[in-house]
Amino acid sequence: MRRAETGFSILEMIIASAIMMVGIISVVQLVPISLQLNASNRLDTLATVIAQRELDQMLSQPLAVNAFNDTEGRAISLGGAGSPGAAVTMQGQTAQIDFTAAPVAGFSIPQYLDPSDPTGATFELRWAVIPSPGNLVSKRIIIGCRRTNGNRPSLPVNLDTWKFKGS
Repeated sequence: MRRAETGFSILEMIIASAIMMVGIISVVQLVPISLQLNASNRLDTLATVIAQRELDQMLSQPLAVNAFNDTEGRAISLGGAGSPGAAVTMQGQTAQIDFTAAPVAGFSIPQYLDPSDPTGATFELRWAVIPSPGNLVSKRIIIGCRRTNGNRPSLPVNLDTWKFKGS
């Protein structure tokens, strides 16, 4: 009596190896895409942080102040009668800075380089300051930030807030 041999035939091994190679190749192709998306998301987050830094400095100023120097020594204008700043467009109910319009002096930082960013990405900031009509009791501040270098265009990040008298 002969015992039945158990195990895989060479054909079964070839088929199993081919299936495994298809899976491995699929996963390997996803790695560069994942790295690229991660870098893009990091730069979008950095644009938000940069806009928030400048916005925080603007909000820390008294309501009557129309200009100040930020922590980097740049002259920042907060408007005044007849000078709202950067062009603003409406996207539905959302106000956004129009980066296709020419920048307004005092209401933009054309080359913002974050010293803590190892990639050397540069950003452009623009803002508009819309005072309340009549007696100055509030200002609406809209600030936008977009990456200006890189191989793909970057959509701007926009922050929109109000500063009220006494806040």
